[in-house]
Amino acid sequence: MREFQGLTELEIVKLINKRKKRYCAIALNDLEEEIDDPEVFKRVRKILLDGINGFTRSVFTVIGIEVEGHEDA
Repeated sequence: MREFQGLTELEIVKLINKRKKRYCAIALNDLEEEIDDPEVFKRVRKILLDGINGFTRSVFTVIGIEVEGHEDA
């Protein structure tokens, strides 16, 4: 397993995913307060999560980490 600045690939994946979850939770909380319609919020939530997940996958690809093989990814 490769390392980057003293972190293993698995540690990097866990760190990025932990921060991603925190930022998603904050953003979704803020959006839920602003959007009164539950159906609209549901669609916005899906769009936000799909976009952030796609971005996260692209970050892993750029830094050379294959996340499909990591259990905690």
